[in-house]
Amino acid sequence: MLFWAAICVASAQQIMVDQGGEFSGLWCFPVYGDSATYLYLPSRARLGLSGDSLPEFSFLRYVTEKPGNAPSGTITEAGGGGIVTFLILYDTPEAQIREAEKELREKTGNRKAILRGPVIFIRGRYLLVSSILMPDGNTKKEVLGAGEAPVLENSRLAFSFEVDPVRSKLLLESFKMKTPDISLIFQLGFSGLTDSYEAKLDIDWSEMRHSQSFGAGGSAYFISADIELGFDELIRNNTIRLTTVGTNESMESLLNMVYSKLLDLMFKPVEPEKVPEAKKGGLLDALGAIAGGALSSRKLAKVGFNVAFQMKHLQMSGQSTLYFHGRSTVERNHFISFNIGDLYRKYGQNERIFRDVALYDPAFQQREVYVGVDGSLEKEFNRMVNNVTVRLRKKHADGAITMKEVLINRSVFTDSTGRFRMVYLNRGDTDMIKWLDYDYQTVWKFVGGGTFISEWTHSNAAMINLYAPFQRRIIALEGDFALLSQQDIRAVSVRIEYPFFSEIKKDDRTIRAGDNLNEKSFEVTLPLGREEVDYSITWLRRDGTKVSVGGKDQIGLLFIDELPKN
Repeated sequence: MLFWAAICVASAQQIMVDQGGEFSGLWCFPVYGDSATYLYLPSRARLGLSGDSLPEFSFLRYVTEKPGNAPSGTITEAGGGGIVTFLILYDTPEAQIREAEKELREKTGNRKAILRGPVIFIRGRYLLVSSILMPDGNTKKEVLGAGEAPVLENSRLAFSFEVDPVRSKLLLESFKMKTPDISLIFQLGFSGLTDSYEAKLDIDWSEMRHSQSFGAGGSAYFISADIELGFDELIRNNTIRLTTVGTNESMESLLNMVYSKLLDLMFKPVEPEKVPEAKKGGLLDALGAIAGGALSSRKLAKVGFNVAFQMKHLQMSGQSTLYFHGRSTVERNHFISFNIGDLYRKYGQNERIFRDVALYDPAFQQREVYVGVDGSLEKEFNRMVNNVTVRLRKKHADGAITMKEVLINRSVFTDSTGRFRMVYLNRGDTDMIKWLDYDYQTVWKFVGGGTFISEWTHSNAAMINLYAPFQRRIIALEGDFALLSQQDIRAVSVRIEYPFFSEIKKDDRTIRAGDNLNEKSFEVTLPLGREEVDYSITWLRRDGTKVSVGGKDQIGLLFIDELPKN
C-alpha cells in the first residue's frame, strides 16, 4: 500500500522540465511548487540477478534429429538452434543518488534539497539491436526485437528469442568478445511543466510544402535528428516565425516546446521495426549511435518520444498562428542503453548460463509461455478496462489441441514481476521448431459493458506482450478569441464524435473570452488503426444567431478563430 501511495504522489506532482540539471551523471528536475524536492531519471540498465547473485541470463543451444528425405550420405546436418533468455531492469545505484544529492545541494545553495525518487514514466519502449546475428556474418545493424517496456524503475523485462543453428554459432562467438554486439535501448517518455512563456508562432503552409527538408510528402520516413535539422532550416528561412513577448531567459527551452508542437502537427511516430527495409539505413545508424552512447537524452529531447517518424498528409493551406501563453505540459524522452557485456568470460563454463544440450527425448519437454503486462496499462483498469482474458491454443502433431488462458485485472499489479505463465506439453511433436508455434487471442471487457475480441494471432515467442487495442490522442484548440470578439462572437462550442468499438463517444467544450485554451483540449481514445474524428464548431453571436461548420480531424488541432465565409 505504501509503495502504490508513493507512486500516486509522484505521478500527481509535475516536474519542471526546463529547470533540470545533471548532477554526478544523474538528471534531476525540481517538483512544481516545491523547489527543494527533486526527481531523477534512472541512469543505467542491467541484467537482473537471481537469489545467488547469478545474472538472470541463459543461452541454451540445442540439437534435435532433423526429419526429412533419405540422406545421400552417412553424415547429415542435424536440426536445432539456440534460445536466449534474459531479464533486464533499469535502476540507479544508491551511491550515485547520494552523490547527486550532495552536488545538488552544493550547486543550488539549498541545503534542504532532496532527491525524493525516480520520475514515473508515462510510456516506455525497448529496442534490441545487433549486427552479429546475420546468416552471412556481416555487420549490418538489425532490430531483433521491440515492444513495450516497464514504466517503473526496478521492473524486470523478460526477453526470449530463438535463432537457427548458424546464428546460434555466430551469437556464441559474439558472446566471447569483450564487448558483444548486442545492445538494448530503452526509450522512456515522461512529462512535465515548462517555464512560463509568451510567444507567437506563424506557419506558412505553402512554403512548408516546398521545403527541401520535408517536401517528400506523407510517404517519407524520418529519423529524429533529421527532423530537428529540418525545423532549424524552417526557422532560418522564415517558413515558421517565432515571436516572443517580453524577455524569455531560456530560448532553447522555448524551442523545445515549439518543436514538440510542430512534431505533433506534421508527423506521427513509427515503430522502428515497422519502417520499410529500404528506409532503415539512417534509422539503424541512429539506433547504433544511441546504443553506443554517442547521443544523449538532452540532445534528442526536442523531437519527441520516438526515434522514427512518418510525415502526415497535410491538408492545410495559407498561414496559421499558434500562441504560447504561460506554462504547458510537454513530453520529453530519456534513453538508456545497455550492452550485454562480457558474460562468457565470467560464466562461460557455468552450465546454468551457457549450455549445449541434445534433445533426444522431446516427450518430456514442456513449453512455458509468459504474458507480459506493462506498468503503463495499470491506469486503464480504473478508467476503461474491467479485465482482459488471454487465451492460448496449441495444435499438436498428433491432432490434440491444448487450450490455456489467464485472466488479468486490477489485482495483477500486486505481482511484482507482472508476468503470468501458461504451459503446454509435448504430444507427438517431434519437430521441435514447430512445437514452439501456437496461437493466442485476447478478450477485452470494458467499463460500461463493451467487449473487444481480437483475431487469433500466430506466434512462437516465449512471451505475449499485452497492449491495449486502442490509442489515446490529444486534440488541441488554437485561436485568438480577441479576433472573434471583434466579429461579435460571444462563445464557441466545439463537439467531437468518434466510434469506440460498439459505441459512439461524444465530447463537448465551450470557450469564452479569457478561457485558457490549453485547458480545453480533448483527450480521445481511438481503436488502433483509426486516425480521424468527426468535429463540429458552432460560433454564437451576441444577437443569438449561430454559425456552424463540421469536418474530420486527423492532425490533432482545431482552430476556433477561422469563421466560415458567408
